[in-house]
Amino acid sequence: MNGKFLVLGILLLVVLTSSLNASSPWFGKDKVMHFIASAYITYWTYGVSYDAIGESNQSSLMFSVSLTTIAGLSKEYSDKKIGTTGFSWYDMAYNGAGIIAGLILINNLR
Repeated sequence: MNGKFLVLGILLLVVLTSSLNASSPWFGKDKVMHFIASAYITYWTYGVSYDAIGESNQSSLMFSVSLTTIAGLSKEYSDKKIGTTGFSWYDMAYNGAGIIAGLILINNLR
């Protein structure tokens, strides 16, 4: 039960930071989207791997974390190549936090 409150607290904190000034590299709606997308992708791909494909818990965890990391890196690489915002380590930090939140959800809700 404590894990659920931790996840809800993290989500509340992320939502509150989205209302802060986006001129800061650490806060803004973009960061919230990175966090939520990474948490969702991690949780969803774990479910596909574990439930639908029937992989082991360890393999499913590795698959979900790897795929989410690759998706985040690909997004940042495309930002760099297209030239809109460039590669952002701040976005990658939120991607990492989202992956951790996804793992917490997997551990506590499944």
